[in-house]
Amino acid sequence: MENGSMRRKGQLGSSSLLLKCTPPSSCPPPPPAPRQIPEPTSHKKNATTSPSLSNAQETKQQWKEDCCDEMLNVLKSLQLAALVAVVSCFSSPSKSSSTSFSTSSKTTPEPRRNVASPDDDQLREMQMKHRPIAESFTPSKFKPHPALTNKHLQTISGVFLRKNMDCAYVEEGLGGVTKVLHAISSIVVPSSNKLLSDAALGDESTNSYWDERQRITTPCNQDFFSVDIKYASERKTMYQSVESKGMVVIIHGLESNSNSSLSTDMAAAYHHDGLDVVCINFRGCCGTPNDTLGGYHVGFTDDLRHFLKLISNLWDEDELFEKRPVYLSGFSLGANVVTKCLGELGEAAFTMYNVHGAAVCGAPLDNERNIKYLDSPGFNRVVYSSNFLKTLKKRAQFQLEQHCDGDPNTNAFDYQGVMDSQTVAEFDTAFIAPIYGYQDNIDYYRCNSCYYYLPGIAVPLYIINAEDDPFFDPDFYPIEETVDGGSLAPIKLARTRYGGHLGFMFHQLEGNEKNQVKAASWMPLELARFIRHVGDSQ
Repeated sequence: MENGSMRRKGQLGSSSLLLKCTPPSSCPPPPPAPRQIPEPTSHKKNATTSPSLSNAQETKQQWKEDCCDEMLNVLKSLQLAALVAVVSCFSSPSKSSSTSFSTSSKTTPEPRRNVASPDDDQLREMQMKHRPIAESFTPSKFKPHPALTNKHLQTISGVFLRKNMDCAYVEEGLGGVTKVLHAISSIVVPSSNKLLSDAALGDESTNSYWDERQRITTPCNQDFFSVDIKYASERKTMYQSVESKGMVVIIHGLESNSNSSLSTDMAAAYHHDGLDVVCINFRGCCGTPNDTLGGYHVGFTDDLRHFLKLISNLWDEDELFEKRPVYLSGFSLGANVVTKCLGELGEAAFTMYNVHGAAVCGAPLDNERNIKYLDSPGFNRVVYSSNFLKTLKKRAQFQLEQHCDGDPNTNAFDYQGVMDSQTVAEFDTAFIAPIYGYQDNIDYYRCNSCYYYLPGIAVPLYIINAEDDPFFDPDFYPIEETVDGGSLAPIKLARTRYGGHLGFMFHQLEGNEKNQVKAASWMPLELARFIRHVGDSQ
């Protein structure tokens, strides 16, 4: 089978070429006073809002409300799409499962990146040690109901129906489809705007799933991010329970947070396996606006690396905190951050931070190629791109008022360009690029796409992507950067025929699967199975 990769490892060059893209520091000029990490607080109840933050909270709520009308329309069309899928399934033969991938090459010059050098002897030794672990793992087969394979149905249902076990797993025949259609119709209730908003974006003000929240000050003492913790057993000390087998750190996707349905579903899968789970909320995604301009982007690894350093420090600072395995996980933008971070750290991921492995889903790999699909005219632009832009523009407007004195002529970013942007690519050029020091959106994508960092990864990594992901280039499948393609890097890449973007819904159980406890939907359980495989192998 041909693959769609357009660059080879050799093109990455020697260590002299693998230098860091040089955006400005993630710590801009400081506000008056640094934040302190508070004592652990329970989040079983609604969080209180400081009066000084009321305007910010109202703005965040407005972001959600602006998405509701669009989401209602999407869900209405989803019912029709499901019905059409059922009819087409039973009236036409199924397509062949074989897939071919075109191969081409880019002629544009490569930017310089902070990638661990594949020529480093210590990195190669670590990769050789961990390669058999990734190589010996056999991915499970994702088997959605044949009437429910549509990529948009998979993508949108993954947001709204993931917690419904009649949708995560379905019966064979029309019985299973009927339950799914009933579940879809039950969501489309005109008075349920808040329900829709919370399901889509995750209600940041309430943390009913997580046991504890910690606010962490950034190294420059100018900003903060929050992490939510789910303990596998009785709390022993901060970030660790008495009987846990280790810790999984989850990184969420664009404009998501720890309370999204996928964040908590992934946490449930890992928690079921006896692991403590921590979800990092990117800056500005925890319900409280961050203190500096910007917040995060597709390659923003600063906060993850800071958290790993914090955990490693606890081995010496907290006598109760044991050195147990650390694993990383993420989805979509978070998958890119996890993968890029591992490529930056190289063998240090294991030797310095005790990261034993990682499992991600919906990894963008090459954002320069993918943006053409996310922003493509038609369904993608009307539904996906436009909804991202609504929340992104609201965030930019809020940051203009908070950090730029509301001046539309600010030099910090192209405000008018942001407001006029019709695609995510245009927004990235107008907002992300100037704030983080990139020339434009293309420079931003080339510096941060995780594909370029794969050769520097030293610990076992599992990536699950769907061939029909509407956000990604379907012809890009860099199998040669994995163990199955002959690479030294311990990476296992699974590509399912169906699944959409982060969907992987309506899985039909077969054989022994029917007798297994289902703590989560198919994809989170598959990621957890790899982490379990890594732990058992080591």
